[in-house]
Amino acid sequence: MSPVTPAPQTMEVTVLTPLPRTTRLTRRSLLLFAILALVASLGVGSTVTAPAGAAHRTRPVLLIHGYSFNNDTSCTSTFDRMISQMRSEGFTGPFVKVGYYSGNTGCNVNLRSWGNVGNSSSWKTISKALSQYVYSTYTSRGVAVDIVGYSMGGNVARGAVYGSSIRESGFSAPLRVEDVVTLGSPHKGAAWYSNFCLWGQCSSLKPSSSDIAWLNRNGNPQGVGGTDFTVIGSNGDSVVSASSATYMSVPTARKVIYSKVPHTGSSNYMGNPTVVTRAGNALALVGV
Repeated sequence: MSPVTPAPQTMEVTVLTPLPRTTRLTRRSLLLFAILALVASLGVGSTVTAPAGAAHRTRPVLLIHGYSFNNDTSCTSTFDRMISQMRSEGFTGPFVKVGYYSGNTGCNVNLRSWGNVGNSSSWKTISKALSQYVYSTYTSRGVAVDIVGYSMGGNVARGAVYGSSIRESGFSAPLRVEDVVTLGSPHKGAAWYSNFCLWGQCSSLKPSSSDIAWLNRNGNPQGVGGTDFTVIGSNGDSVVSASSATYMSVPTARKVIYSKVPHTGSSNYMGNPTVVTRAGNALALVGV
């Protein structure tokens, strides 16, 4: 086949006759006025506020497990189902599974490296270590995080925000934590039988413990830029009552109580799709 020679191209040139100077100034003025009007309508220089429902699913989410009698909690079995569902619901940021026992498995971070934490340390001591980790790794670098705390892990998270906000000894400087969700956390102490705990970590969860009293000096502690807490409990939880799990001074819409979600087992908070979706919305959606 012979190559095809393209047809000659013609170009039409239009010669524009210059407008009179007065006409050009008028059009230039109109253009300037139009630009100023557009700038004003866009609100350039003003603060843009995210609308209700705007999604923030790229922040790091720290996941903190609860109390273990045997000091051997698996972060994998505790949180991986929840992580998988949240990924399917659009979360693209890193999930960081946080532990504090010597026998922890499947955790990304162990707070024993960030403070004087032992297996019997109170949750308040663990809060101090968490604050040091969050401040050094994220806040000092201008990065905001979200936190999900299960059971005692919720007390650890709330305690870290509170202790750092008042610069109590052992805590870091204030933290940049935007959202916290607690799942079955004993904000007012664990069930009545926890009163039989006379020493160690378990005793720091009793309703009458000094650590619980300290925590409730501030019903809604705030980090740098503000922190939204959502507290989730269940009437089917035999370890932490719904009233204790939601014992914070937060808006009613952020106090969520389910009827039959158990504290432990495969159908607990992290294994319940409805609870996980609600927790995800609390982390990701403005005003939810």
